[in-house]
Amino acid sequence: MDIKTKDLYDYLIEKTPLFTQEWLKLQEIRTGSHYSLDAPPEVTEKIKEQIGKYLELIADSLFQTEEEMKKSISDWTAQTASHRATSDTSLTEVTRGGGHFRRLLMGFVERFAEQTDLDVTIKDLMYWIQKMNTALDYVMETFTDNFLNILLDRLSSQSNLINELSAPVITLTDNVGLLPIIGDIDTTRAKSILETTLQQSTDSGISYLIIDLSGVVMVDTMVAQQIFQLIESLTLIGVQTILTGIRPEVAMTAVQLGIDFSEIQTENSLQRVILTFAKKLDRDLNT
Repeated sequence: MDIKTKDLYDYLIEKTPLFTQEWLKLQEIRTGSHYSLDAPPEVTEKIKEQIGKYLELIADSLFQTEEEMKKSISDWTAQTASHRATSDTSLTEVTRGGGHFRRLLMGFVERFAEQTDLDVTIKDLMYWIQKMNTALDYVMETFTDNFLNILLDRLSSQSNLINELSAPVITLTDNVGLLPIIGDIDTTRAKSILETTLQQSTDSGISYLIIDLSGVVMVDTMVAQQIFQLIESLTLIGVQTILTGIRPEVAMTAVQLGIDFSEIQTENSLQRVILTFAKKLDRDLNT
C-alpha cells in the first residue's frame, strides 16, 4: 500500500469531525430542509453522521477498484436518497451540498499536502483527485437516480389514489350505489374508473348503480366508449345502470358525434332518481 495514500486516508478520517463542522457552516437557513442551519438538533446530528460516512466512503475509494467503489457507494446512496426524499430537502439543495463537499474535500487534501513531511508530488495529487472525483461523480449519479425514482413512484401512487378517490362508488342503500364522475376523463383515468367501479360494486353487493355525469364537461367518442364499456361490464356482473346529469352541451356534442345513448336508461335529475329509489325502499320496508 502506498504510504502517502495511507497517510492521506488517515488524515481524512482523523479530520472527520472538523470536516463535518466546516461543511455545516456552509449551509444556509432553509426552514424545513434537513440541510438548514436551523434544523432540529437530532436532524443535524443525523446529517453530520451521514457526511462523516460520505467522507469515509470517498477516502475508502483511494484503495478500491472501480467495482468495489461502486458497490459500497450504491448501497449508501440508496439509503440516503430515501432519507432525503422523506424530508423537505430538494434535489437542488443536495446538489449544492455536494458541491460544498467536493470543494471542502479538495481543501483538506491541499492542507494535507502542505502539512505532511512526506514528499507529495503533482503526480500523487493528480492520482488522489482523479480517484476521489470519480467516486464523487458516482455518488451524485446514483443518488440522483435513486432520489428521482422515489419521487416518481410517490407521484404515481398519489395519482392512482387521486383517480380512485375521484371515482368512488357511494352506497345509498343495500342495493343502490352512486358513482359521481367529475372532471375530464382520459384513457388512464377511464381505465381506473372501470376497474375501481367494478370492484367496488362487487364488494358492496349493489344491484343498481347511478352514474352521475353532471361534473363531466366534455364527452368525446373515447369517453362514450369507456362509459358503454363500463355499463356492459356492470351488466355482466348483474348491476343495472342509470345515467343522470348529462349536461346540455354534452348532449349536443354526443348528438354531433353520433353517440347513441338510446339503449341506456337516462334521467335528467339525480335527485329524482334518488327520490324514486327512496320511495321504493320505503314501500318495501312497509310491506
